[in-house]
Amino acid sequence: MSRPTFWHKRKKAGRPLLGQLLGLCLIAMMWSGGDKAIAAPVSPLQRGVEALQQQHYEAAMQQFAVAAESEQTGGDAQSYQCLTYLMLNQPQLATERCAAALQVDAQHPQAWFYQGLAQYRLGQFEAAIAALSHHLDAHPTDPRAYYNSGLARFAQGDVGGAIAHYQQALAYAGDLTALEMSNLYNDLGIAYWAADSLSAAKFALDQAVVMDANDTRAYFNRGCICHHLGHYRAALQNFEQVLALDPHHAETYLNRGLVQQQLGDRQAAQQDYQMAAEQFRQQGDLHSAQNAKLRLQQLQKSPVTVG
Repeated sequence: MSRPTFWHKRKKAGRPLLGQLLGLCLIAMMWSGGDKAIAAPVSPLQRGVEALQQQHYEAAMQQFAVAAESEQTGGDAQSYQCLTYLMLNQPQLATERCAAALQVDAQHPQAWFYQGLAQYRLGQFEAAIAALSHHLDAHPTDPRAYYNSGLARFAQGDVGGAIAHYQQALAYAGDLTALEMSNLYNDLGIAYWAADSLSAAKFALDQAVVMDANDTRAYFNRGCICHHLGHYRAALQNFEQVLALDPHHAETYLNRGLVQQQLGDRQAAQQDYQMAAEQFRQQGDLHSAQNAKLRLQQLQKSPVTVG
């Protein structure tokens, strides 16, 4: 009998935190002039950051290019170009701009951080870990750097290292958002599962749900954990919660069908396998659709047990 598998697709590391970092970079420049305050001229760098906050990416890049030409921003302009490319999901261009920032200032911590995110997205996990380590040298209590370093370590098979870095992120998690905390607990739960620590995995996923009651990934993964623990009713409840939030999640129908089958509800299992096949088909995943149909056929051909 097959088993449910985790919602374990590699995420685009760091996306939830980009807006947080932007908010820290907007500085109102004012000076006193007698009884009135006069606004200082807004620099191209500031205009670029403001445009980036408003998701006006082309305008932001134009302003950052002007700022970079002035050679007076200490690598900040190139670093923000890197951030812009990250937000546009163009990690190769992002790495190039971060490299330019680091040529201006080899100790630029923001550039090292963005470089780590870009390299992670490119699958360059060892390089990502090294870049994030440079960032942590200057900012040793940055939970986002520890979290993304944990993601990179897990992706290259270092489960113990990933867990250690996720725990470090939790130790310094004071300013993380609820969404970031939920992501962190999700990935910690998956790492514990990979380390065969099912009770710790279940606890971490419980915390993910506490952080975000609408986190479909947390419910899905917790359903898988409950299934592996033999808690089929709890697994069913978690998969039902996923579908209440996302009625088109094909893999959840497939997993719920498996649990229904193991609980002896053949009709419900058949309906779920049919729904899984249809949802996969609509999403263009014909291989998974065929797999769901195969499970349905196998169930229909299997003998009905009595008693």
